[in-house]
Parts: sequence; C-alpha cells; structure tokens
Amino acid sequence: MLRVSNTAVAFLALAASLWAQDSAPVDQRTVALLVEQVKALQQETSDLREKVKKLEADRPTAPSAVAASATVAPQPPQPTAEATPAESSPELAAAMHDLHGIQWRGFGELDYQALDQRQPELGTYGFVPGSAANFYTGDFDLFLHSRLTERTSVLADISFEEGDAQSYKLDLRQALLKYEMNEHLKISFGRYQTDIGYYNSAFRSAAWLQTTADRPLIMEYASNGGLLPTQAVGVSLTGAIPSGRLGLNYIAEYGTSDTIRPDLNGAGTFNDENDGNHVLVGWFARPDWAPGLQLGGSFFHDKISDSEVSLADRFGQTILNSYVVYIAHGIESLNEVFLIRETQLATGTVSNMPAFYSQISRRWGRVRPFVRYQYINASRRNTIFNDVGLRAGPSFGARYDFNDYVAFKAQLDHTQRQALPDLNGLHLQVAFTF
Repeated sequence: MLRVSNTAVAFLALAASLWAQDSAPVDQRTVALLVEQVKALQQETSDLREKVKKLEADRPTAPSAVAASATVAPQPPQPTAEATPAESSPELAAAMHDLHGIQWRGFGELDYQALDQRQPELGTYGFVPGSAANFYTGDFDLFLHSRLTERTSVLADISFEEGDAQSYKLDLRQALLKYEMNEHLKISFGRYQTDIGYYNSAFRSAAWLQTTADRPLIMEYASNGGLLPTQAVGVSLTGAIPSGRLGLNYIAEYGTSDTIRPDLNGAGTFNDENDGNHVLVGWFARPDWAPGLQLGGSFFHDKISDSEVSLADRFGQTILNSYVVYIAHGIESLNEVFLIRETQLATGTVSNMPAFYSQISRRWGRVRPFVRYQYINASRRNTIFNDVGLRAGPSFGARYDFNDYVAFKAQLDHTQRQALPDLNGLHLQVAFTF
C-alpha cells in the first residue's frame, strides 16, 4: 500500500511541475488544485506509515512452535527410552493437538470382560471377578508435551483410572523435565516409567497404543497386579553410543520405586514392597541393516521387603531382561525374557522367578490378528510372590481399526494356574483417541 501511495505522489508531483512550466497563466488554478492533491496524498502516506508502526508494535509475539521429535499405527515402531508420544511415532506426532505451545493427545477405552470361574481372582478397573461379566472404562489418559527451549521440554502422562464401584482415582503416570544436550546425552528428571524391558518403555498406559486388549502380566502396572517396579521417581539418562551402523544406545536410571500391588488370588490383601533406591543400566540397538529390528537388555537392582511377613526382613532384588523386537512391513513381533532373583539378606536364601512373553501379529488392511503366549513361574520359597505361582497360557484375538481414532479388540485368554483350575476369559474393548 505504501509503495503504491509513494508512486502516486511522485507521479502527481512531476505532472504538477511540468504543468507549471508549460501552461499559460490562465491555468494557475489547475496547478494549485494539483498541488493541494499532492499535499493530501503525502499526508495520507504519512498517516499510513504511523498506523503500520503502531500495528507492528501492538502485535503479540506468536507462540513458538513445539518441535516434534521423531510410540503408531497402533503400535510405536521404534520408541526410544522415555520417549514422548510425539517422539514415539511420526503419525502420532502429526496428530497431536497444540494449545498455546502445549501439545496434547487424549485416549480412552470401554471394556467388557467375563471369566468362567467362581473362585476369587484379581479384579481391576472395577471388574468384579467370578461368573458374572462386567463393563468398565479402564484408563482415560491425557498426554501433554511442551517444549520450553530448544533443548528443554516437559512431559506429563495423566491417567484417570477406574476403581471399585465405578469410583475413579487420578494417577500421575509420568511427570518429567527433560534436557537434551545432544544425541549422546538426554536427561529426564521426575516420575518416569522404568526401562525394565521393551514393553514398559515403548507402550504407555493408553490401550489405544497396544495391539492387545491388555498388557502382559509381567509388564502390567503394579496397581493392576503387575510384578515389576514399572514406575519410579528420580533421574534417567539415555543417548546414542558411537557405533556406526549398529545403532547402539545406553540407558541409566537412579530412582525410588513404590511398588504396591494387590494379590492375584483375590484375597484382597496388598503387597507393599517398601522399595529403596534402585539402579538400572541397559542398552538397545537398532541396526541400520535391519530396519524395524531392535535388540536390548537391562539390569535392575533394588532392596525391598515383604510387608505380609516383616518390614525389617529385607531382600535384594535383581531383575535381568533381554528382548528381540521386530516391527516393520505390517508385522509386529515382541519377545522378552525376564529373571527375577530375590535374595533374603538375613539368611542368604535365594529364589528365582523366570518369566517371558511372546507376541506376534500381522496387519491385513484394517484387521490385525494377534497371538500371545506368556509364562511366569514363581518359586514356592518366594514369599513376596506366593500368590503368583505358575501362570502360563495363550491369548489370541484381533484388532480392527474403524478409522484413525476408533478401534475394536476381541481377545480370548486361557491361563493355567498352579493348584487352581484353569482360567478362561473373554475381553472385548473399544479403544479411541482424540
């Protein structure tokens, strides 16, 4: 606009000058009129400049864009340790919403579950075990991510979890302040999901993110009967190790867990392990020559107690894990092995609990059939896991994605239990994201 006005002023000024030189005296009125128009246009140009300056001064600073780092078709292909939802999957990152510089994504579910036995068994999420079938809503999750500076960000995972009699509790699954110095050193402070195993670091609490309707028992959250310290408060470090095409990365954690889990046998009692400060070191590799392949392992050590026996009787807990995962070309193959070793410090008594799960699925269009087999064998000398015993069996079913926001899962479970009848269950689930 200013350029057009300046051009018009110059043109009229030149015309007026030429007119004044070549015209007869009888045209002085016309010249005076043109001069007045030139002055008016100059004043208009000056006023427009002042308005532009005022608008530029009053314009608010635009919020900085949140950088999305590299979680899902439904599964995160190759998530990093302590990855945000945005970092876990390009598809998920692109779909996250932005509100004043805060990226967020919501997840929910509706479940229907039935068991074929009457003896007490663990009931979670408001599900009443036994012969009856029940509806429940599981977790309602909000993932929040905000980048404060180029290297600093904040991550939160807030879960509204259903309890007994359709009551709900708020669970802060993650709350992290993250600093990325470079690709070799990324530090997180706060409440995090431990990197014991691939599943716990790759899949958050939202049912939408995983193929199956539930997590493997060994990887379940402690509040739902899981056996491992899946969450802690402390500091976590991860980063790349110079290794060429091997794609090596390291993981190191130092924090405090608080593992409180209900007995699986439905006795209504809770095991509070009174965890100390744990140390975890681990590694994983993503070779360039095998896209979709990830190998890894971890070593975890802590001191805990058996609240049902004596809080003063401490145990040294060591957890070893290794895994092989392949996610590419519509194929998902998850395979993990665990060894949980408990050493009674007063007597030196040692008990070992091996466990593993293997899950494979293949996508055909919108349908992804899956099969999973899991195995846990707790030693009878292990008083901390005396409610677990031997549990093994397959699960199979399918996930159907109606669109990018709603999926339906149907899953059948068969579990062999030591000194108890086999347990069969049906689990239907509608998972959604927004």
